[in-house]
Amino acid sequence: MNRRQRIRRRAFLLALVCVLAIWGVASSAQAKKYKTLVSVSQQRALTQIGEYLDSIETTLLKATYAATPGMLGRLSDDLMGLSLGAKTGLAALSSGDTALFHMNKFLSQVGEYTDALGQKLARGEALAAEERQRLGELLDTARSLSTRFRYMTDLMDAGTFSFDEIKKELLAAGETADTVSYMNAAADAEDSLKDFPTLIYDGPYSDHITEKSSALLAASAPISSAEALTKAAEALGVKQNLLISVGATAGRLPTYDFYKDGARVSVTVNGGYPAYILSDYTAGEARINMDEALDAAAEYLQKIGYTNMAPTYSMCENGVCVANFAFMEGEYICYPDLIKVGVSLSDGAVVSMDARDYIMNHVSRQIPEETVAAETAVEAAADNLRVERVSRAVIPTGGGYEKFAWELKCADGSGQDVLVYIDTSTGQEDDILILLYADGGALTK
Repeated sequence: MNRRQRIRRRAFLLALVCVLAIWGVASSAQAKKYKTLVSVSQQRALTQIGEYLDSIETTLLKATYAATPGMLGRLSDDLMGLSLGAKTGLAALSSGDTALFHMNKFLSQVGEYTDALGQKLARGEALAAEERQRLGELLDTARSLSTRFRYMTDLMDAGTFSFDEIKKELLAAGETADTVSYMNAAADAEDSLKDFPTLIYDGPYSDHITEKSSALLAASAPISSAEALTKAAEALGVKQNLLISVGATAGRLPTYDFYKDGARVSVTVNGGYPAYILSDYTAGEARINMDEALDAAAEYLQKIGYTNMAPTYSMCENGVCVANFAFMEGEYICYPDLIKVGVSLSDGAVVSMDARDYIMNHVSRQIPEETVAAETAVEAAADNLRVERVSRAVIPTGGGYEKFAWELKCADGSGQDVLVYIDTSTGQEDDILILLYADGGALTK
C-alpha cells in the first residue's frame, strides 16, 4: 500500500468516524425526544385518571341521594363515560406484572350497578337498604382510589414519581429509593381492591353560558362607541378621558373594549350592558369582611343597571371576595342569569365583574302553574336526606333550556349539605348538587 493509498484510507476512516458520530448524536437526540414525548403522555394519562376518579366519586355521592329512576339513569350514564375514560388512562400506563383486574372490574361496576338500580325504580320497586349500602361501598372505594391517584399526581408534580420500575438491586442492597414508581403504586391500589364485594344486578350552575343567541341583545338597539365609552367609565368608576379604546370584539357577544392601567372593561354593542371587567389587581391587607363585600357588590350592580339581583354563593380568596348574584323573577331565583362580582377585601373596591351569563340567558319568564306542592317535593327527597329549607329556583339544563324547580336544601346523617331540585310540574328530580364549604365560602359540585 503506497503513501497515497494510506492517506485515502485514513481520510475515509476519519469521514466514517464523523458520520457515525453525527448519526449517534442524532439518534440520541431522537431517542431523547421520544422519551420526552412518552413521559409527557404518561403524565397526562395519570392526571386524567385522577380527574376521572374524582368525578366518579362526586357522581356516586349524588347517586346515594337520588330517589327517582330518571336521576339515577342520568348519573349512571355519566358514570359509564367517566369509567371508560379512567380505564383508557390505565391502559395507557404500564403496571408491570400487575394486571389491575380488580380496578378495571370496579370501574365497570359503578355505572352498571347504578343503571340497574335506576331500572328497578322505573319498575315501581323501592330500593332495599342493602342496595343503598352497596352504593355507599362503591363511593368509599372511589374515594380511596381518588385519594391514591391524587397522591401519585402530587408526587409527580414534586418530581419524586417515576414511571420506570425501581431497580431491584438497590432495594436488595438495603438502600432506599427517593422516587416512588407507578408500578408499585398501582400494585398497592390493586391490592386494596381484592376484598371488594361482587355486586349483583346544570353557587349552583356557575359558568353556564349557552350556545343560544341572547334574547336580551336581540331586543336592544345598538349604541355608538362614544356611548359605550360613557358606560365603560361608569363601570370602572373613572373619567372617560382616562380610558383607551382597544377596538371591538365580534362573535355571539359583540362588545366595545376599553383599557386603563391593567384593567379591561367591555360593553355590549347592543344595549350598552357592561359585560365584564378584568384587572391585574394585587390584594393588600384585608380590612372588610364578607358581608361588607357582599353589600359593596350589590350596591355596585344596582349602580351600573343590574337590578333585582340576589346573592347566592360566594368565595373569598387571596384578598378578593367573588360574589355570585342571580336575577329574581317573583319568588324564583334564576340561576342562569348569573353575575359574578369581585370585591377587594382591602378597600371594598370592585376589581372584577362578569355578567356574560346574565346577558346570554336573561329573558322575561312566564312562571308556570305549580302542580307539585312544596310538601310533595319534600316527600320526593331520598330517605337518607333531611330537608332543611325549601325555595323556588329556575335551573338550566344541559340542552340549553330551563326548568322551574323546588330547591331543597338538605343534609345527610354525616352533615353533608346537598341541594336537590324537584320539578314543580312533574315532581321528578331535575338535579343534585353537593355543597362544599371552605374557609373562604361555599362551592357546589
